[in-house]
Amino acid sequence: MEKKRAFSMSIVRGVIVAGMNDTANMIAKLMERHNIGAVVIVKGERVVGIISERDITRRVVAKDLNPQKLKAKNFMTTDVVTADFEKGLDSIYQILCKAKFRHLPIVHKGKLVGIASQRDVLYGIKKI
Repeated sequence: MEKKRAFSMSIVRGVIVAGMNDTANMIAKLMERHNIGAVVIVKGERVVGIISERDITRRVVAKDLNPQKLKAKNFMTTDVVTADFEKGLDSIYQILCKAKFRHLPIVHKGKLVGIASQRDVLYGIKKI
């Protein structure tokens, strides 16, 4: 059962979200304030996108776009891979090992309940 406890610790800490009309600047400030590397973009309780530090760097700053005006819906990743909470840590670990991204939104019955990063999963496994 230690495995389940490590999994819970990894995602129950919460997830920071933003809306599709929030600007790149607002999202970057959220990341800085909460010391996180990604923000999930939601519409209601549904995941519609995700923005990482890398997205802001490559899709906004490197293209000389105005972060005070550019809205999330115009540069977010929309083909978001999610993991089902009920499938457990092994499923999340497998997704993150194969993925080209570092942050994985966790859903339960279609609703966003948390986020796991590669670092969270590695630390969780070390505790087992």
